[in-house]
Amino acid sequence: MGEGDRTGPVGTGEGKRLDAFVDAAFAFAVSLLIIAGAEPLRSFDDLVRALMRIPAFLAGFALIILFWLAHRAWSSLTPRRDRMATLLSLAVVFSVLVFVFPLRLLTETALHFVSGGRLPGGGLIASFGQLGWTYAIYGFGFSVLSVLYVLLFRHARAGLDADAPGAVTARSWVRTWALAAVTGVLSGAVALSPLLPGAPWLPGVTYWLIPVGIWILAIRDRRRRPESGAPTLDGPTPAV
Repeated sequence: MGEGDRTGPVGTGEGKRLDAFVDAAFAFAVSLLIIAGAEPLRSFDDLVRALMRIPAFLAGFALIILFWLAHRAWSSLTPRRDRMATLLSLAVVFSVLVFVFPLRLLTETALHFVSGGRLPGGGLIASFGQLGWTYAIYGFGFSVLSVLYVLLFRHARAGLDADAPGAVTARSWVRTWALAAVTGVLSGAVALSPLLPGAPWLPGVTYWLIPVGIWILAIRDRRRRPESGAPTLDGPTPAV
C-alpha cells in the first residue's frame, strides 16, 4: 500500500467500522443516562421511585437519539471517511458522553418542577447558582456538539457536486445546526445572567428559538423559490 493510500479517504469497510463505533458509543451514552440515576432496588417503594424516573429518562433518551439520527443522516450523505470525518465523529462521541451528565440533571430537575414535585429530581440542584451553571454547562455542551455537526455536514457538502440533491440537504443541516449552536450559547448566557432568579424557566424556553428560526427560514426559502427557482432548504429540527 502506497503513501497516498494511507492518507486518502478511508475505504467502505473502515467507514462501516467508524459508523458502528459511533452507534455503539451512543448506545453507551444512553446506558450512562440510566446508570447515573440508578439505585439498587431493595423494596417496592424503590421500584416505584425507579419507575417515576422514566419520564426524565425518556426526555434525555430522545435528545441523545436526535444527535444519533443526525450522525446517521450525515453518514447517508457521503461515503467519505477520511481523517477529518473520523476526527469529527470521534469528537461527537466524546462530547455526547460528557453531555449526558448535565442532561440528566436538567431533565430530572425540570420534570420535578413541572410535575409539582410529584416526580423525582428534588435536591439535585440546591440553588439558583447551581441551576445557572448547570444550564450553562448544558448550553455550551449543546453548542459544541452543534458546531461539530456543522463541520461534519460542511465536510459532506465539500465532497458532493454543488447541484447534487445531497449537497442541498447538507447545506440545510449546516444551517440548522448553526442555529442550534447560537441558541445553546444564548441559553447559557441567559442562565448566568441576573434574569435567572426571576425566570428560572427562561434558559430552557430559549431553545424554542431553534424550531421558530427554522420555520422562519423555511418561509423565506419558499418565498424565494418562485423568483429564483432555487430548491428550498427545509431541514430537520433538532429538539433540546
